[in-house]
Amino acid sequence: MQFPFLSRISLRKITVGTKDEAGQAARTVLEQLLTELPEMLLACLVEVSSGRVLASYTTASALNPNQISLRYAKLLRQTDSALAARQIPGGPLTEMTLLLEDQLHLIRPLPTRGWYCFLAVRFADTNLGMASEILRRQTAQLQ
Repeated sequence: MQFPFLSRISLRKITVGTKDEAGQAARTVLEQLLTELPEMLLACLVEVSSGRVLASYTTASALNPNQISLRYAKLLRQTDSALAARQIPGGPLTEMTLLLEDQLHLIRPLPTRGWYCFLAVRFADTNLGMASEILRRQTAQLQ
């Protein structure tokens, strides 16, 4: 049995966590994201219910998709619960944006699949509008 958090992270290589149709669909999305945003720091597609990483790409060992996915999966579950209970006004959650010192993190839920796509880029490499549009366009095929 292999535990993803104990294995060494592949840098600058798309890693697929499952060999089924879901893994291949996730790989395709990451390949397309990498084509449009070659400077991205991290991208991964994650199953919300389990926190399982379907596919990931990272440029730095400090950006471990397995650790990040668990945090954001929990955040999405809690946000979805709050929206369902009408604790937060508004419609369906389409995207979450987190701004750090020099990084932009985008989380795009894909409710029809029960997944989310996570993208991290540096502000110096792209802007919020471009990154958001590229992420929306590349994940639209999974809706």
